[in-house]
Amino acid sequence: MCVGLRAPDIGMDSSALVFINLFVSVIFVNTVMSNGLSENVNIKKWETSRATLCNETALLLEMEECGDKFKWDMELIHPINWCNLTHFIRKYNHFSNCTEGKALRTGCYWPNPVTQNYVVRVHRHFFSNCTPDHVVLADPPDSTLAVLIFIPVFLALAMVALVVWCSKRSDLLA
Repeated sequence: MCVGLRAPDIGMDSSALVFINLFVSVIFVNTVMSNGLSENVNIKKWETSRATLCNETALLLEMEECGDKFKWDMELIHPINWCNLTHFIRKYNHFSNCTEGKALRTGCYWPNPVTQNYVVRVHRHFFSNCTPDHVVLADPPDSTLAVLIFIPVFLALAMVALVVWCSKRSDLLA
């Protein structure tokens, strides 16, 4: 004889039980995912780097190394393409990772005013002509606009329907 698990007979229909199980499962998965994303695996490394004082002079020298490498990489790209992100995104990512790593190695947090000022100088040198004088704002396409309007409307209607359905079934759920 095989004994199966079934819901206790408390007046709930199977669709309500499925809805409750789905809700509990979503909350559980959200909790597990949030805990996994918030844990920092480099806690020891962070604590040791924060234990020392920030040496801003050494950090500035280290930033120069990152900047020189980035400048050398950018010289390989024609200046016309300096505003096209697809041409230099990897080089910029290496530059950003370099500044972060050098800051942590010198006992400084990242970002900090020294690295921020250095990065701003690099931006002024390479990307000062990338901003258009007059930004033209355009409406999104109609299909995108329709989706952005209808999704919240349908969610609101679904929530109202769920409240009405639950209130009509209060005699069975109580």
